[in-house]
Amino acid sequence: MNSDGYGALIAVIGPVEPALLAAWTRHYRQLGIERFHVAFHFPEHVPDAWRHQLVAAGHELGVIPATVSTGPWHEHTNTELRDALREQAG
Repeated sequence: MNSDGYGALIAVIGPVEPALLAAWTRHYRQLGIERFHVAFHFPEHVPDAWRHQLVAAGHELGVIPATVSTGPWHEHTNTELRDALREQAG
């Protein structure tokens, strides 16, 4: 938990099924996480419909991505996205 008493989580999420995102969100909420700072990253081969479905599922769950990126998954992709989320979250 941070200084204001609320748990926060920073995560980079790939193209998962909406049901997995829902289970993941429930799990962390049960642990006391109240704020989610997430980025979704989709490799180029992921269809637009899947991207839109996952982003919409995130909104329904209250997990609104700060960033949605598309492109190859390089060894530095996670680090760059995570560091940007940390900066945004303060």
